[in-house]
Amino acid sequence: MRSVEDRLVAVLGAQQGSGVLLTPELVLTAGHVAGAKKHVYVALPGVRRPVISSVIWSGAPDSCDAALVRTEEPLLPSPRLPMLRWGALTGNQPVRGCQVLGFPHVQRFKGNELEAVQIFGDLMPLSGRIRGRYVLRCEHHPPEPVPEASPWSGLSGGPVFAGTVLLGIVTEDAVGWEHSAIDAIPISRVLQEPGLEPILRQHWPDAPAVETHSSPDPRDFVYEPQYAQALKARYGHMEIFGLDDLGTNENKWDLDTAYLSLEALAAPSPDRDGTLPPPRAQRIEELLGSRPRTVLRGEAGAGKTTLVWWLASHAACRTMPKQLSMLDGLVPFVIPMRSLAAQGISNPTPAQLPTIAQLPVDAAPSGWAGRVLDSGRALLLVDGLDELPRADRAVARRWLADLLRMYPRTRCLVTVRPLAVEHAWLQSEGFEELRLLPMGNRDIQSFVAAWHKAARLECGAYPDEVRADQERTRLTTLERDLSQEFLRNAGLRDLARTPLLCAVICALHRRRSGLLPRTRWQLYDAALSMLLGNRDAYRRVGTPEGISLTIDDGRQLLQRIAVWLVRNGRAELSGDQAVRQLELGMNGLRHVREQGTAQEVLRHLLNRSGLLQERAADSLQFIHRTFQDFLAAKEFRENDSLDELLGHAAEEQWQDVIRLVIGHCGRMEVRRVVTGLMAAGDEAEEPESLWQLRTLAAECAMSAAYLDDDQHEAVWEGVRALGPPLEEAEISRLSSLGSDVLPCLPEPTGLDWEEASAVVQVLSSLGNAAIPLLKRYGQHESQSVRDRVANLWQAAADAHLFAEEVLSSMRLDDIELFLARQEQLARLPGLGPVRSLCVWGKHSPDSLRQALRGHQVREVTLQNNSALTTLAFLADHPEIEYLLIEDCPHLQDVSGLAGSGVVALGLHVSDTALLEGMIPLPQVISVKLRLPPGARMDARLLTVFPGLRALALDLERVKGDVVIDLTAHTGPLPAGKLSIDPYPGVDLTLLGADRFGDDLRVTKHPPGLQP
Repeated sequence: MRSVEDRLVAVLGAQQGSGVLLTPELVLTAGHVAGAKKHVYVALPGVRRPVISSVIWSGAPDSCDAALVRTEEPLLPSPRLPMLRWGALTGNQPVRGCQVLGFPHVQRFKGNELEAVQIFGDLMPLSGRIRGRYVLRCEHHPPEPVPEASPWSGLSGGPVFAGTVLLGIVTEDAVGWEHSAIDAIPISRVLQEPGLEPILRQHWPDAPAVETHSSPDPRDFVYEPQYAQALKARYGHMEIFGLDDLGTNENKWDLDTAYLSLEALAAPSPDRDGTLPPPRAQRIEELLGSRPRTVLRGEAGAGKTTLVWWLASHAACRTMPKQLSMLDGLVPFVIPMRSLAAQGISNPTPAQLPTIAQLPVDAAPSGWAGRVLDSGRALLLVDGLDELPRADRAVARRWLADLLRMYPRTRCLVTVRPLAVEHAWLQSEGFEELRLLPMGNRDIQSFVAAWHKAARLECGAYPDEVRADQERTRLTTLERDLSQEFLRNAGLRDLARTPLLCAVICALHRRRSGLLPRTRWQLYDAALSMLLGNRDAYRRVGTPEGISLTIDDGRQLLQRIAVWLVRNGRAELSGDQAVRQLELGMNGLRHVREQGTAQEVLRHLLNRSGLLQERAADSLQFIHRTFQDFLAAKEFRENDSLDELLGHAAEEQWQDVIRLVIGHCGRMEVRRVVTGLMAAGDEAEEPESLWQLRTLAAECAMSAAYLDDDQHEAVWEGVRALGPPLEEAEISRLSSLGSDVLPCLPEPTGLDWEEASAVVQVLSSLGNAAIPLLKRYGQHESQSVRDRVANLWQAAADAHLFAEEVLSSMRLDDIELFLARQEQLARLPGLGPVRSLCVWGKHSPDSLRQALRGHQVREVTLQNNSALTTLAFLADHPEIEYLLIEDCPHLQDVSGLAGSGVVALGLHVSDTALLEGMIPLPQVISVKLRLPPGARMDARLLTVFPGLRALALDLERVKGDVVIDLTAHTGPLPAGKLSIDPYPGVDLTLLGADRFGDDLRVTKHPPGLQP
């Protein structure tokens, strides 16, 4: 296995020097080694002959003694070099144990043959800071002087490593230190040089980001790759439910095979007029990137833990997708909250963070986690806050708040079930909330394809290739049949809205060759039967532990463990605790006792059932809490402990058990549970408890196989009496009741805009059944309410039906209408007058022209459109007065603005050259520009807008120094508005200026420029 030392090369140019391989063909060396030569030779002494190479970039000799060289052929074609990490030091403390590599004069042998040297020492960041250098103080005695040269001659360009991180390259032998100090130029300084970035991007498009390090301990640099490898080993694979039926012991699959990108909703930001637009569904990766601190809410089995694992493995390995590239290289700390109680931890210290997940890696260097947090490189992933007892959640909140105040640059994601904590629970700590959405129809189809792909991959474990091919063919047929069944069976789709339940359906469909359950309770029951039944016989495994359990045996025993966990508010238990519960369960199972001890039975359940797992040493848990709750519910019912359940009805952790117990109950027991919940609701003193208990009673009534008419009416009358929801929790509770809640929702007449908007939010989750009531809410007098109704169009399952039944009779001339899908654009001509359109996604200029035909639309926003190349369509629509273009990377021609009716223009440009050479646009009086990274705003751009009255520059994406060449005002520019001289009638607003400080400079106009 290659190491960072294998990156060392010799460079022969104006003089002999050293260099470091960035890629097999790209070398970084000192500028004075190459000198003025255009070609140099690069060699791996003892491995490769010298290879002629081109100098493709050189830094300014007086400031950046560095050069970039490209070889004509790869120096190390295979195996690949280890991934390069390069970094910058942010502290002033010496970094111990760094090394310099190179081919200095002092190391020659056989007269003048090159030989490598490793020089260890302490890197002194403060010593060279004023000169923009690092200084390495050698730890050994310096070499003897040589006549008319430095003994280190030939070392120039050699890499300086701290562990596996490249920090700089050698430039010179520091004067006055008798060859005991070596100067190096920092990598971060080299990368800031003008002209280097585009060349580097051209020849090395996947160059890593520069890490920042404040640690004085070089063991950190060595440990972090080991920690990342352990994260990948633990979290890079996941179990796909039902994939261990083919006869192998391996049901863990590469996470990327199983991972499904899900949609989520974010709390919207206020519009220009201060109103809140309806939230828009986006892929979770798009939402997380811009949110350093997030609370993610999601139902049981919605994919929260899978997302945490995916983030941890990809961040550690620097393989994040583009939307989350800012997480690459961060150090993940995964905190499964269920593990805290089992480990006796309530307030983890920084030193405990790497240990909670019990990764297969050695102990970290002392103080490492604290240094990672302090440097702002930590990614804290707090998974399953709802799995703490409610009384412990406030303690966990205080711990998290204190930790983040101590280390404010830490990125953090917290996952929780929807109603486990109140809305905005962590808002004061800077957290934003996201809500995972149920899988849409396309997501279900994608999941089915991914599940069966993983199943076909497992067929490779068959010793008989003929049987493997038969099973692959069968799986392909099953995949096609199940996909078609999902298309035509709405009830089945509704059962499959979470990844867990969709996986259960896939597994059962495969086992039963197409026969599927019809209710959620039947789904869980069938899944347990599949896992506890004749799996071993089906897999030809036999009884390797000498124990054979029936389905009922397995359920009886696991019920004991499940009910103990629920009663103790736990999600994990130790092996000894599990054995004690099994001993109690085996008291009435004599035929099981005869086969072995409780310890042996536990080992059998761990090995053979697939329901109970040992994820860490002496820490057992169910594969998913839903199965734990299902089995506990069965135990409560069989043990005649329904009153105990009802006594905890107001506690969130017990409510899932109550929801599931209904499926186990007979008629009289159902009546007893529902009556008890209604009575508890009537006695509730807090509105939150009243809503909680009445909606829980309704959920149970919906799940019951049999319920008397009088009780059914009483339950729904109780829900109807709650009135319109106002809080987020109330909206969520009504939404969870599905379309059955529709008769209980109030009519819009008499509701104010807040009440009506909340009801619309409930309706948004109820599908086509909600359309008649949505149509009536679309007639509400409030613009905000109508805006929310109209914007449900983008998520409507049937865009044609929604437009025909809801939008066609609505007033749309005072709201903004969002469109994303092609079928929405096609329906636009059939709607009434529209004031404002926001068109999102890939739509050609022709489709935009046709969609706008016949409409007097005054405001148009085009977002995220990779098909937009020209604005020529504006010629057909002179009525458009406001045009905003965001994230349209292929827009090349804006000449269509000339002669248009646009008076207010918002343009997020990737290159300011887009406006250069434009003929004047005198009608445009207001302009908002988002500048590309590294842009310099030049006043000559203003000549395009001679009638300008207001200019806003969005600097949020600009990095580094910003120069705005617009005004005679000099020095730092305050955020806010000021008059531009010599444009006294123009107001200038700088968005995001406050984050630049003195790096934001405003200079005078070029001489002779006239407004």
